[in-house]
Amino acid sequence: MDLVNLTCIGGGHGLGHLLSVVNTFEHCHLTGIVCTTDNGGSTGRLREHSEGIAWGDIRYCLSKLSESNSIKSILFEYRFDNAGDLSGHSLGNLMCSAVDSLCLRPTDSVKVMREFLGIQADILPMSDQATHLVGYLNCGEELVGELAVDNKAQLGIERLALRPAVNASDEVLAAIAKTDVLLLGPGSFYTSVVPSLLVAGVVEAINANSNIRLYFIANVAPEFEIAQGELNKQMQFFEALGIGHKVIFLIPEQRMAEASPTTQEVRGKVHPVSVSSDSLGRHNARELKQLLAPLIQAL
Repeated sequence: MDLVNLTCIGGGHGLGHLLSVVNTFEHCHLTGIVCTTDNGGSTGRLREHSEGIAWGDIRYCLSKLSESNSIKSILFEYRFDNAGDLSGHSLGNLMCSAVDSLCLRPTDSVKVMREFLGIQADILPMSDQATHLVGYLNCGEELVGELAVDNKAQLGIERLALRPAVNASDEVLAAIAKTDVLLLGPGSFYTSVVPSLLVAGVVEAINANSNIRLYFIANVAPEFEIAQGELNKQMQFFEALGIGHKVIFLIPEQRMAEASPTTQEVRGKVHPVSVSSDSLGRHNARELKQLLAPLIQAL
């Protein structure tokens, strides 16, 4: 079987969980492109002092790919408590930030941490440049910072942007150029999935790859309490970003009622899938693996 280049784009717990599942596939070269706009918690505090990228989502993805319960992975996920200024900080975030101060680019820093943890998959920050997510509500209100966007996303996001505008690294563009299968999601749509697609050069690289197959993994449960039209808005968002390829939505059967009949008929975009949630509300790992394996092995 030929090697399949599999790329996953997202952030937070959704991407980390997905990477841990697909990392077990044979005959795959795995790349994760990670959102770096988080400005809350330990990550946000580090960003205020270093003016660098957000390390939290990268740290989590690296942790999920590292050897389970190894001393290195345990240390990487250790979080300080009752330790003065260190309280609330993850040791992994501090390690990433420290290594970054010694390297030319965050991409190089992540490579060092991958080697430290013995991870084979490529993990890439969406950009080597620091930026913040900016959202615009339907009412015209501007939301600056991922935390603000996340807090008010249910009110209706009209548009998203990055401030300042940043470019994708050569590594990100090269990974997309050779990708056979691109998985978007799961996770928070506006603050985990979309930001990487806003980086200059990313959508253009996707469109330039004529052989790429795109899948969006919809969350097991709606992201917002008022879920009416949520899936349809997500489809419209992809179109507004300028993605020229068909994006196939893999929607859990229990959510199919949310997709309008018109949307379901458009270019065969919507595929109902049988997948339940685990105890944390994520896709059941075994079922997710069974769902994705045929899509990749069919190449």
